[in-house]
Amino acid sequence: MNRKAVITPPVITPSEVPAGAFMLAGGLAARGIEAPIHDLSLGFFRWLFLEHAPGEGYANCIPSLDYLISPGAEFYDPHKHRSVCGVLQSVLKLYARNFPGWQLSLMDSVPPGIAHSTADLLSIAKSGSSPFTEYFKIWLNKIKGTFDHGLISLAYLSQLPAAVEIAWLLEEAGIQVTVGGSLASALYDTGHGIELLKSCFREIALDDGRSITGEDQPFLSKIEWPVFAEDWKYFSSRPVIPFPLTTGCTWNKCLFCPDRDKPFTSISRINLKRLLAGGPDNPVVHLIDSAIPVDIIEEMLPLLRENTSGFYGFARPQGNWLREGLLEKMADSGCLMLQTGAESGSIGILQRFMKGFSPETAERVITRVSDSGMRNYVYLLFGLPGETEEDRELTLDMVRRLKGKIDYMNLSVFNLPEKCELTDRAAEFGIVPGEYDGNASVLRFYRPFQSLDGSDPRKEARVFIRDVFRIDPDVVPVLQSTPRWFRAGHMALMKKLPLF
Repeated sequence: MNRKAVITPPVITPSEVPAGAFMLAGGLAARGIEAPIHDLSLGFFRWLFLEHAPGEGYANCIPSLDYLISPGAEFYDPHKHRSVCGVLQSVLKLYARNFPGWQLSLMDSVPPGIAHSTADLLSIAKSGSSPFTEYFKIWLNKIKGTFDHGLISLAYLSQLPAAVEIAWLLEEAGIQVTVGGSLASALYDTGHGIELLKSCFREIALDDGRSITGEDQPFLSKIEWPVFAEDWKYFSSRPVIPFPLTTGCTWNKCLFCPDRDKPFTSISRINLKRLLAGGPDNPVVHLIDSAIPVDIIEEMLPLLRENTSGFYGFARPQGNWLREGLLEKMADSGCLMLQTGAESGSIGILQRFMKGFSPETAERVITRVSDSGMRNYVYLLFGLPGETEEDRELTLDMVRRLKGKIDYMNLSVFNLPEKCELTDRAAEFGIVPGEYDGNASVLRFYRPFQSLDGSDPRKEARVFIRDVFRIDPDVVPVLQSTPRWFRAGHMALMKKLPLF
């Protein structure tokens, strides 16, 4: 026999089904291969908050979890949400003290030693001294004899410490392990790091799942509702289903995109119909596209309106979102939130890096989203090569003009990908890519860089964000309303409050 299981290691925020594991198990189910999902991130947090913490005298987490699952209203109250998340995070902080050097949160796990050193991670796994070890042993005893082949879905660096440990434990128990997912694929695409990952895992799959099924057709051409190993409730007031309308990107021209060479393909709407038919009632659909395509979402609105209690996803704030009545139809069809990559208020920055829209267009899209009753989650990016103080001030001016229209905000400082067109054309943009210590066995996706003119836009951006942007009276209310922990899924389910 070769019974399979799809495994998600901690740590992923336990508010919705992990997308990679869900798509893998759903694709296998559509081909007659039963591979139950074991979400060990959700399992770890439930074990810690409901079983371990009470016996150790930590804060009582049950009221907090009860609120996140059943807030008693259609939407979360932002103030109550902040409070209950604080309780959970404080328990995590206390628990982490038992493991010197470890940092744990609802979104991340950082082990002691050199960050993401594969040698260190293997040593920790073999020692059995991580924050996950006790829970893993309980889980291994529970699943004994139920599967022969574990498919570990690895999406984030935050999962890597636990993934190395669970792979080690499974193989010690005589269970075959194959590791795949977006993290492995990204390391392979950069040309750096995949060999280090291979030092942790014996079998790594770098395709979309076809190597497991032996089929030639794209893996996501067939999906249906998968099997779950346990009927556990996620920490969310409504079930959230991740689904991509497309793979790749509709624009595919941004100079610092590491995925420019990935083809753009559409996923059949029949797959979403199958998932909705087999899944829970009144779900929220999380559209996990790199950027929601306007034409495709417009075609999907009747299906989403009739079969869900809402949806949300990420969009490039380009002009075709301003088609007559489109955003209003989306709101009427249940769109709870649009995440928009506005990035900069400087036309020079947006044009230089081929973003394909202007600050004025982004402002109009964000304004229309708000006026339609949807939530706005706006992403801003600082510290790009050549960025000046004037460019940063233009971004702040744009936010000021959007006063009362932005519900949540994400602030990022630019990292130069190992592999992208900007890295290849670095000299044209006045930068020299550097190298990290080649002797360190550490996984990295980015490269340091220096500006030929002696400026340091990343450092300057951090100072600007800290000393100017974050303390601006028009920015403070937005940042205060943006949840620190449970992110996009809970933001879509948060009660809209007047910010001014």
